Amino acid sequence: MLHRLTLFCGFRLARAEPFERAIRQFELQHDDFYFVQIGAYNGVTSDPFLRFIIEGLWTCVLVEPQRRHWSILQAIYSDRENITCSNTAVSTENKVAQLHMVREDAEGLPHWASQLASFRHDVIAGHEDRIPGICELIVTQDVECRTLAALIQEHQLPRVDLLAIDVEGYDFEVVKQIDSLYHKPRFIYYEHLHLPAEQYRESLAFLAERGYQTHSVNEGDTFAELKD
Repeated sequence: MLHRLTLFCGFRLARAEPFERAIRQFELQHDDFYFVQIGAYNGVTSDPFLRFIIEGLWTCVLVEPQRRHWSILQAIYSDRENITCSNTAVSTENKVAQLHMVREDAEGLPHWASQLASFRHDVIAGHEDRIPGICELIVTQDVECRTLAALIQEHQLPRVDLLAIDVEGYDFEVVKQIDSLYHKPRFIYYEHLHLPAEQYRESLAFLAERGYQTHSVNEGDTFAELKD
């Protein structure tokens, strides 16, 4: 009956993922919600938090080092005062670092190829089985980097409620930086797909030691919630 009623009104019921329900429950119990996304890409493609962001209730810092995609991100949210789009990367130091990515003018590639950008050349080159000759298409670009703590301080966030990370194999390096924050994020969502198996186990142990409960969202992402 509920399905029929919602369809009649032009909507469709869908089961929410457990991580979405946890975030929503916390969000409804707090007046403010602070979201930092490292590796935001264009803000739309395969973004698990898009539905939350467009509601306009979160204070967001969306970080994307690839300038072409940051420009799209900036254009999409240019009228949102609660959303800041930062054309930087997060690293272990405030410095300029080399980011490896697929050439913009490369033709005949799958749509997701432009999402490949990493400090680790081997992660991009590791897609040879799906993109033959990809090593010849990799280019390097200098990008401004901030530590996670410096980024949060720069944007004057009182805390981070949700930290999302999708940085193609560099994710654990960002996760470890929560130790430098005054308040640990309530939620962490990070991509483990490109982490070596041993490093992924280390990331789970690292989070468990700090009071987080973790579970795999899918084959490539992990969600962590800090328990009271």
